[in-house]
Amino acid sequence: MASPAELETSAQYMAIARRWFTEGWTGNLAMADGIFSEDLRTNGVHVGVAGPVGRIRERLAAFPDLTTSIEDLFVSGDKLAVTLIWRGTHKGPYGGVPATGKPVEVRDTAIWHFRDGKVAEILTLQDQFGILKQIGYLPDSVRAA
Repeated sequence: MASPAELETSAQYMAIARRWFTEGWTGNLAMADGIFSEDLRTNGVHVGVAGPVGRIRERLAAFPDLTTSIEDLFVSGDKLAVTLIWRGTHKGPYGGVPATGKPVEVRDTAIWHFRDGKVAEILTLQDQFGILKQIGYLPDSVRAA
């Protein structure tokens, strides 16, 4: 059974994630400094705080009406796992594809590793293939392997 301190830490990690995926992902990027470490690595690559901030800026430029809903959120020790769905309308360039006006719905899964109260490592999996199909860059007849 988890100690009261472990439960409090887990609750804090979940609150941080909920806030980032609802407020940060929809434009409140100033909060990133309090969440992410300057040493942040994403999928093994050093990106620092600028990594998630730049990624969200790009996403919001392409999908300015972006919304998120958290499907699953778990904490075990210093790791947090989240699955969320984000939705938006393709109103700006994305991955070199000009705006199409098409709606997208994307499943995103991430594992965050906390160190010293901040996210130090992120492993993420996002359905890029599905995004490209939904915005019409890939035909429906193309299937993932």
